[in-house]
Amino acid sequence: MTPSRDVPDQAADFDLSTMTGHLLRSCQQIHVAIWSEVFPGGLTSPQFAILHALAQQGPLTQTALRSKVRLDRSTTADVVRRLVARRLVSQVKDPEDARRRVVRLTAAGRALYLESTTRAVKVNEAMLAGLDEEQRTQLLTLLGCLLERHKGLLDYRED
Repeated sequence: MTPSRDVPDQAADFDLSTMTGHLLRSCQQIHVAIWSEVFPGGLTSPQFAILHALAQQGPLTQTALRSKVRLDRSTTADVVRRLVARRLVSQVKDPEDARRRVVRLTAAGRALYLESTTRAVKVNEAMLAGLDEEQRTQLLTLLGCLLERHKGLLDYRED
């Protein structure tokens, strides 16, 4: 059976390189590749984000933590579980509400976080290499605007 040549004009003119989701996904793949080079066999970007949030905010419920780092529930639970296994964070029941879990940074987690910030800056610089300061500012501003515009879709909340 031969493919149909009756492709609507809209489909024939479709350019995947102008699709925001495709571009963001491709950029994420680049980020993961760079991150893996700078953090060989170590911390993942979501793990670093969780350590960062805890270092900056102190102990957080898992719900507040996932909102701070913009991860979905299952990913947050998995990342926290892995960090607990590495003894970089601890997790206990919230004394005010036993249904909630509070995540705390351990001394080992704080030390790894402090050591990792320099590497995270290197990853960011590699991602933005070739962009001048104005372009960097524009990119970060526009990405922030997209996140703010669509934040209701992600069900983030502080508790």
